[in-house]
Amino acid sequence: MKALGLILRTKGFFAPAFLFLSLNLCFGTWAVGIPQIKSNIDFSESELGLAILCLGLGTFVMLFLAPLIIDKIGLGKTCLYGILLVCISFVLPFLVHNYILLCLVLFVLGLSTGLTDISMNTLVSQTEQDHNVNIMSASHGFYSLGGVISGGLGAICLNQFTSIPLSYVLVLSVVLILVNIYFSRFYFKTNLDHSDTPSFDFSYIKPLLLLLVVGFICMAAEGAVADWSALYLKDISEADPVWLAFGFLSFSVFMTLGRFIGDSLSDIFGSYKVLYIGFILAVTGYGFVLLKSVLWSVTGFGLIGFGLSVIIPELFRISGKYKQLEKSRAISLVAGAGYIGFLIGPVVFGLIAEETDLWWSFLYMAIVVFGALVYSYLGNKPTH
Repeated sequence: MKALGLILRTKGFFAPAFLFLSLNLCFGTWAVGIPQIKSNIDFSESELGLAILCLGLGTFVMLFLAPLIIDKIGLGKTCLYGILLVCISFVLPFLVHNYILLCLVLFVLGLSTGLTDISMNTLVSQTEQDHNVNIMSASHGFYSLGGVISGGLGAICLNQFTSIPLSYVLVLSVVLILVNIYFSRFYFKTNLDHSDTPSFDFSYIKPLLLLLVVGFICMAAEGAVADWSALYLKDISEADPVWLAFGFLSFSVFMTLGRFIGDSLSDIFGSYKVLYIGFILAVTGYGFVLLKSVLWSVTGFGLIGFGLSVIIPELFRISGKYKQLEKSRAISLVAGAGYIGFLIGPVVFGLIAEETDLWWSFLYMAIVVFGALVYSYLGNKPTH
């Protein structure tokens, strides 16, 4: 909580955190609007999975391009241009009425979110180094807070209009553009040495295998809830329209809480115990979701969010402490494994749902998450 206070008191620290908040405000609005976008274009669950694959593919492609862009135009400029592209591109899925166009605009959205994600994390890392502060976990908390706000506003829209009005999406886009332009003056001229720019080194796969597998599964599970929770509540729980945003909202609220207290939990229990506790909570949450009841499902999504919230930060923490490996490369490779999970997970969910329904998709994901718990406990752990 000390880091949170530091961010709220200092504009120079709040500016990067607002990038995190803005990114998930946009992405969360897209996630809540998935059922209505699906209704507008009328396609199947497997086709939705392929469309989401385009979004993940754009994000994954940018994993390789972002370091080059940062090196070319500067870190601060990349952050601003990235978030401006996000604020524009997240509106596009609400405008198109053709499946091919939807896939195209989701690819563009993936490119912009990937660029922003990598550059803003690099900016926070540089800010910590320049000012000798620790604000990374709290900054990720602001990302989750963006999900809380987008889920809450989405619930209000669904209650009042039974859909997400285009006017709301456009106003949100314009407001975020203006506020981000204002705060960009605190980081716009920030640059990064080329040697510090994150890059891949695939020779790190073997020593980091456990972290890569766990990161892959965690991000697949996280992406599945973000992309499918509203549709699950609609099709499986048969919830009224006002409830459709509450799955993502519950998930985001508890993920925010978990990330704001994650550093303290790590100090008390240690990184690996935090992983075990997080996975146990997530598996329990999936069990609640599988009960199909609206209230149990919403509660389950919250438990999944709280459990998964602490896992990715701990994976970064563990990989960054591995003395035999260069820090930025180890962290970027773990992030890459997570992006691949985010890329593949929704597609697999869609294929399973096409053959059966989303209940079976969430059951299989619960089994996979339980497997990650067992592997993280029994697998060969990186030694420092």
